[in-house]
Amino acid sequence: MQYLPAGDDPVVCAAIWREGDHVHLTSPLLPTRHGVRDPQSYMRQFPHGLASIDVFEETMTWLDAACYAATDPREVESACEAHPEWQLRCVRYDGSDATLSGLTGLIRAAERVAPLPAPVLRDCLLELLKQILKSDPELVGAQIEATFHEGDDVATLEIGSDCSVLVTLLASIASTDVIRQGLMAHQRMTEHYKSRVQCLLVAPDLQIDRPMFMTARVAIADMNADHLRAALVRLAQEPAVR
Repeated sequence: MQYLPAGDDPVVCAAIWREGDHVHLTSPLLPTRHGVRDPQSYMRQFPHGLASIDVFEETMTWLDAACYAATDPREVESACEAHPEWQLRCVRYDGSDATLSGLTGLIRAAERVAPLPAPVLRDCLLELLKQILKSDPELVGAQIEATFHEGDDVATLEIGSDCSVLVTLLASIASTDVIRQGLMAHQRMTEHYKSRVQCLLVAPDLQIDRPMFMTARVAIADMNADHLRAALVRLAQEPAVR
């Protein structure tokens, strides 16, 4: 399946196939976990498309319904032709270099082989934070303010009346340097911010099973939505216990 965004070249967004009397659909571009949509794979396929991610999600919802109602991929192809507003096109896989390249690109986007540029990472992180605050009952009412012109800082979160979290992206920091960055962040918090201000460092290249809590004021996480959520919930609770 190809998606044809306005003013851009068509990009492979999914694969469909027939098994018995059913048409199956798979697409790795919008993985959702615990109500949070991760935009990173999508942004690898559509580097300039974060503003249109909601439209793409609606398109994939329509495609899923079209596949569910079909017994043959040709029916899905006819549905796409009858509804050009969804900007979808069926391309039969024939083993050629072109179709193989399209599927390879889709797999590479899902496996996150190529690193995202720092500005795109910032956009993805901000999108993840917005969704986490919207979906988590423990963070309901939190306010987010983007800080795009303040170095590596991405956003400031106001969580309740007693917690402010500064989110900082370490886009080009090696994983071996993360601990030192955590210690520097703690020093920054204690020297330049009031006691209620905490810091969440986000290192995209870090491989961890859970967020790390350096001190009561500094946490470290990767771009995993569950880890970001856990870190924010813990930081929101810290002012009450320290």
